[in-house]
Amino acid sequence: MLGGMMLAGMTACSGDNDTAENSDDGVKVRRITITQTEEAAEARQMATRATLTEGDGLLTASWTKGDGLTYCNLSRTQYNVQTGTNEPVFGNLTAASTAVTTQFTGDVSCSIGDYLAVVYPATTFVNNDKYTISLAGQDGTLTKLATSYHYVYGKAYVKSVTDKTANATIGKMKSLLTVCKFSFVNKDDGAAIPIKSLTISYGGTGEDAGTYPQSATVKIIDETNGILEQENVHATGVTGSEALTISASGQTEVYVALLRTTNSRTYNFTVTNSSGTYTGTAKATLTEGEYVEATGLRLTKQ
Repeated sequence: MLGGMMLAGMTACSGDNDTAENSDDGVKVRRITITQTEEAAEARQMATRATLTEGDGLLTASWTKGDGLTYCNLSRTQYNVQTGTNEPVFGNLTAASTAVTTQFTGDVSCSIGDYLAVVYPATTFVNNDKYTISLAGQDGTLTKLATSYHYVYGKAYVKSVTDKTANATIGKMKSLLTVCKFSFVNKDDGAAIPIKSLTISYGGTGEDAGTYPQSATVKIIDETNGILEQENVHATGVTGSEALTISASGQTEVYVALLRTTNSRTYNFTVTNSSGTYTGTAKATLTEGEYVEATGLRLTKQ
């Protein structure tokens, strides 16, 4: 399928050994400002999202002021008296500016030394050890992918607090999926195939052959290892029985967010339009955070 270019926005987290400046370390809701580290700022690789722009084989991205994210406090839970259970501490964050890099602000329940998961797009945490993302409902456009499927993860560290405010740092964040640009041609005559519907599934003879995950789980706390380092946080597909369907509008190029693979996989493609149905296969190894141009794939008309 062949060759990927790195997607702006991969990531490493701030170190666990960051020093804290303690002024008031009680746990309470504070107005937080999350700022990327100097190293990340210089690299201009703060994972970004809302505007994805393609050019010269690269996919670049930038935040838009007001973009909504979610934080989850990885260092603590809150006890719900009514249910008798511990629940995650999470809430909303907002991008402060329109730029390649930005600060994030919001009201956060935290104390000095806490670690916060920072997640885009905004989501709901049922537990504080993992969350779920969806791959279903993609329409093949870069705009929809950017706002709903460009899943980004980062880990922030609360360095200092006052009675009402908190400051945290975050390193380069990471993209959890691979963004692929697909186009197809008729094997018989080389003509471009308009895409009204595209289905993608795993090939081969494995248990997941003919299917593709509609959702994935992102694990961020491990029972054995505790809070995971950012590089060890990945999206793991939830096994299902359906292929992934992209409902397009007749364009000849579509953009699709797919899960990483640990080795080469065969993929089945079926494209339908008013002229009929076309099928074919291709092999690829997909790496999270990459941008892959898989264009001109040859399909056979049925």
